[in-house]
Amino acid sequence: MTSSVKSRKFALIGIALFAVFLIVGVLVFSGSTQSYDAKLAELINTYLGSTFTSLMVEASLYGREYFWIAIVFLMLVFGKRNTKLLALELAALFVVGIAAGEIAKSVAFRERPYAELGNLIVRRMPLDTDSSFPSGHAIIVSIGAFFVLLKFKPGWKSRAVAALLTLEAAVVCYSRIYVGMHYPLDVLAGILLGGSIVFAGIYVIERYLPRIFLKIANAFDAVLRKLRIPEVF
Repeated sequence: MTSSVKSRKFALIGIALFAVFLIVGVLVFSGSTQSYDAKLAELINTYLGSTFTSLMVEASLYGREYFWIAIVFLMLVFGKRNTKLLALELAALFVVGIAAGEIAKSVAFRERPYAELGNLIVRRMPLDTDSSFPSGHAIIVSIGAFFVLLKFKPGWKSRAVAALLTLEAAVVCYSRIYVGMHYPLDVLAGILLGGSIVFAGIYVIERYLPRIFLKIANAFDAVLRKLRIPEVF
């Protein structure tokens, strides 16, 4: 597959994922899926012990910003030039994801499940008053997961790292339902929106902005070489 064909394919996948995201949004706000969404949220929210709950709370608290900012930092500082380039692309996609999530939440408001379903849902996190739809956590971690699966080079080590990062993203997504902060469809919508941002974003970056990102990556590379920072991966 040539790069131009692959690029167009990514753009089409991004558009398709965004279309499905919109369909999920229509279903959610029309109320047609509410009973099923509520029942599944209640099932996933079922208490599974203190140790498991503590792990889910930690994943929900620290698995988004803290974890993925650290990943971008490590790639940018200790990576080779190509890894630095990937770090910059991933950081740009995260910024787009944050903005997209805020815009989506402002379009229509959905109550958090712990607020709407009352005693049926146990809240295991501090109160959050913004819209439950879509899950901001799911948007960010799915951007990270989609990106590493698509862009990490072939080889068992890179694939193993990508798989572990994807597992982390899946745990965070699950945790947001378990701790009572989101309905399952909130999380699904976040994953779809995150995926659309990655596929469409890679298309835009590689087609229209490659020189800009390469120039910035080269600048970081030059500075870190002068500081004698080792290139680990």
